[in-house]
Amino acid sequence: MNFTPFPTIETKNLLLRKMSQLDLIDLFEMRKDSSMHEYTDTLVEGNIDETKAYIEKMNIGVDDNKWIIWAIEHRQSTKVIGTICIWNLNEEEKSGELGYGIIPRFQGQGLMREALVHAVEYGFNVMKLKFLDAYTEENNDKSIKLLETCKFTEISRVDEDGYSKSQTFRMVVYRLMA
Repeated sequence: MNFTPFPTIETKNLLLRKMSQLDLIDLFEMRKDSSMHEYTDTLVEGNIDETKAYIEKMNIGVDDNKWIIWAIEHRQSTKVIGTICIWNLNEEEKSGELGYGIIPRFQGQGLMREALVHAVEYGFNVMKLKFLDAYTEENNDKSIKLLETCKFTEISRVDEDGYSKSQTFRMVVYRLMA
């Protein structure tokens, strides 16, 4: 896997591109929103320096070909409204895990589906992955509906103990084959 040069993807309504420090305010607004962390083992970011460190960490991982993560820019507003990534790459199995999030005010408009479809196409057609998994908390109805709409099928359920939060997450594992 080699993500240099970074693969920018243009869709009808979105630009999937590499995040930069110019996205700091938009990403901080997203990452400080408690609703963005409701179903995940992530914590609300309390200051902009945490978001700055997050951007740096994500870009180092991209540069080291550990994962690919796109900032989701809304073309009409030019605001970053979310992220989508393929991570937990397994070279032997030719697989990866999909992760995504979009700010609440842009949910329910088909934008996350638009981003997901194009990220999946990249994973299968460019990265040559055989399958993609997505883990979502069993109460995250919007995420489950999105995955099922995009033809992912449930393959298992697992309990995951939180690292950042002292709770157990009941995860539904979905898979899409190439």
